[in-house]
Amino acid sequence: MTRHAGPSLKDQPLTSQQRAIQSAIGTFCLLLAAGLVCLTFAELTGTLPFRMPRSWYVVRPLWHLVTAGLFFGAVVLLRNRQEIPEVWEPAVRGRRFSSVRIYTKADCLLCDEAKEVLYQYRRWLPAMHFIDIASDPELESSYGESIPVVEIDGTVRFRGRIDEWQLRRLIDATPPFQEQLAAASGRQSA
Repeated sequence: MTRHAGPSLKDQPLTSQQRAIQSAIGTFCLLLAAGLVCLTFAELTGTLPFRMPRSWYVVRPLWHLVTAGLFFGAVVLLRNRQEIPEVWEPAVRGRRFSSVRIYTKADCLLCDEAKEVLYQYRRWLPAMHFIDIASDPELESSYGESIPVVEIDGTVRFRGRIDEWQLRRLIDATPPFQEQLAAASGRQSA
């Protein structure tokens, strides 16, 4: 009977505080290792202005192992680790916009990337309609090489790559759809 223990601790994403502590410890280990290398070099060249403790001379291989261990530990602590992805929320919750159209074509890597990005923001966007430009010669001549083209509420907002920062600003700057309806009905009755 096999049991799955789940992801190991090294696979867990780090919080920004944990990452800062880990970086500080790694930097300290690296500086300590560099200091021991400098001491060793100064002692070997005879430029060391003071005498090291007796253990430095008696168990020199141990000090080399300590230096190597500190260096290796620093490398492990300072290497890139997976961070918890930033959780973004607009200032006001709710769906925005009335339509999102993505002009795309088959075998388009940027189109696939755009779908993934837009999918991450689906909580604030209406249902997305994907339109294959190969099905219409007019669309193909209009958009051709600039696909994917993302049209939100009739306005082309992105061509090629989607800039997530701009998409977030657009979502944040647009009031939720229910508020838009309420504002429009309030203007009509006034």
